[in-house]
Amino acid sequence: MTPLSRLKTVADAALESVGAALDASPLSHRRHRIAVTGLQRSGKTVFITAFAHALRTAAQAPMAAFPFFPWREHVRAVELLEIPGVPRFPFEERLAQLLGETPAWPAPTTGLSGLRVRIRHDDVGLLRSVVSSTVTTDLDLIDYPGEWLLDLPMLTQSFRDWSRQMEELAHSAGRRDLAAPWLDAVRALDPDAPENQAELTRIAGLYRDYLVRCRQERGLCFVQPGRYAIPGDAAVLDPHALFFPLSTVRPGFGAGLGAAKRGTMGAALLRRHATYLKQVRQFYGDVFGRLGKQVLLVDLLSALQQGREPFADLGLAIRSISDAFEDLKHPLLKLLPMAKVERLALVATKADHVTADQHANLVNLLRDMVGEPFLLATARQSGLLAVASVKATTDLKLKVNDLATPFLRGIPAGRAEVLDIQPGVIPGTIPAADQWDETGFNIRRFEPPRLGPGFADRPLPHVNLDKVLQFLLARTGP
Repeated sequence: MTPLSRLKTVADAALESVGAALDASPLSHRRHRIAVTGLQRSGKTVFITAFAHALRTAAQAPMAAFPFFPWREHVRAVELLEIPGVPRFPFEERLAQLLGETPAWPAPTTGLSGLRVRIRHDDVGLLRSVVSSTVTTDLDLIDYPGEWLLDLPMLTQSFRDWSRQMEELAHSAGRRDLAAPWLDAVRALDPDAPENQAELTRIAGLYRDYLVRCRQERGLCFVQPGRYAIPGDAAVLDPHALFFPLSTVRPGFGAGLGAAKRGTMGAALLRRHATYLKQVRQFYGDVFGRLGKQVLLVDLLSALQQGREPFADLGLAIRSISDAFEDLKHPLLKLLPMAKVERLALVATKADHVTADQHANLVNLLRDMVGEPFLLATARQSGLLAVASVKATTDLKLKVNDLATPFLRGIPAGRAEVLDIQPGVIPGTIPAADQWDETGFNIRRFEPPRLGPGFADRPLPHVNLDKVLQFLLARTGP
């Protein structure tokens, strides 16, 4: 069984029972499915852990701990449950890592998992239940790797258009040396030659190695297919199903499945590509298509610190994904899975790595990266937020040349002592090409705060985590 067929099996089992429940839910039992993903190092596991813990404890906590939790004062009980058919998100283990005597950032999760937060509360909505004054609302948090989301834009492209984009990227300055073995092999490939599975598999392996190196050695995140770049999937990816871009051949190749003669290398490559997209579409249709809300976490700060090329690469990935959300809502494409996503929260994470006066710039930088046309077209469905799932620093002002200057106080990663750090100014727009050398970022990673068991029953310190919930449930809450 291939890895994608395994994913389909998980998806079928996960959503079969849940989908039926969604269709049959009475007014007194409501459900919101919230997909959470993020591109590499965005803090997805920390986000889900802190989000679920806050929902579980917010009603008993001071208002200031989670002020934007809708209808929080009407909550009667909260419990955490499994989602039938979906592997359980390891909430307890990850929370224990944060609250331990020697706290540690939670280990990342891989693959698909989920957690149901069941909230029983007074019915305070506009459409009150005629059956009961008490309502049960299930918030199903679905955790899946951001690399899977990178495959979404492929559903809107032909093989040839996708190939052209990937080959153009491969020739860019930051990728050309890594792509050289694969590009040399592609140039030597004759698509009209008789099908040779071993040769196709060899070239596909070179392409996959190139993607993995882009991610691991250069910090680049826009790699497609995204699943090819997940190291843990290497052992289960079927080498006889792998494919690669091919646009540097005769005009017209790749325009459609009929563009290559049956039994040729070109036809086999097109078949592999079509099979993969069919499986991706099926996966999103089963697992992602019924989800009404999506949270996409973005680590802008690390990309800024890495420099112009990684930041531009992240921007390309985010815009491609955002455009795919919009493209797949076209009336002619309503049968495709993403047509049903009604809320998209784009979240700039690790907001505690900069001072509070820079949060607006962080949101504006994300806005500039996504692009105003997309935001205007989806004004009621998309939102931008700067968030710290677990706040590891505190803000303070210290005198610098007799001026009160914003600083952060925290424990930098790898250190044991508390330090005061001036992270500098975050640009509110993408820096121009000639400005990157002039930027003075001092963005540091921090150890988790030493919270201890006292936070087992109250939300962890955070920045705007409750505003994410407020946006997701706007006009759809009780």
